[in-house]
Amino acid sequence: MRYLIFGAGLFGKSLARRLTELGAQVYVVDHNEAAVEEVKDAVAGAIVGESTEREIVTQIVEKVKPDVCAVCFGENFDATLLATIYLRELGIQHIIARASNHLQRQILHKLGVEHVVLPEVMMGERTGEHIILGESEFLPLDADNAVARVRVPEKLESQSPDAIPLKKYSLTLLFVHRMYLRGKVFKIIFPPELDEIAGGDNLVVLGNPGKIAEFVKELHAEIRKEE
Repeated sequence: MRYLIFGAGLFGKSLARRLTELGAQVYVVDHNEAAVEEVKDAVAGAIVGESTEREIVTQIVEKVKPDVCAVCFGENFDATLLATIYLRELGIQHIIARASNHLQRQILHKLGVEHVVLPEVMMGERTGEHIILGESEFLPLDADNAVARVRVPEKLESQSPDAIPLKKYSLTLLFVHRMYLRGKVFKIIFPPELDEIAGGDNLVVLGNPGKIAEFVKELHAEIRKEE
């Protein structure tokens, strides 16, 4: 897949680097030469250009031939709108755009943007999850279901899986991620093969987001009591 990113600010550069790490072919465009210089070694191509100029956007798109375009400007929503309109006129079907508020998101959806990202909202949600869930990782699937990775406290070492209060919170254990040699080697263990819990195991569970939070809170509460 070939990705063309407009905007080499913090968000755009982070997106470009991560996509590259995941094996994508990434090109970045920004009017700021210093920003382009900073990211050029991390991507397939970095271009100095004004994304609010129709001719320049057209030339870049024709040269790169991207499968997906991402418009990643910060507070300059006018630039986001212009770049998005030009891309739609050029027939780009898959567009990702950054917005700063819900009104901007609605406008971009009206323009046919496939996926609109609100970084501040996402960061707020992630921070809330970290406060409640600690080291656990959380992946919402919809309003009623989520997948979470929950670390087992050392106090449950060598105990039966029944010692984990999953049924109490209507959670389904998908598998256990067990690490050896300080995280250098790991093994996936599915429930039928699980004889006992090891301290430090990671449980990957499916269930209601609120119930997952209550489950994690109970485990943490037990640890605090022992301390």
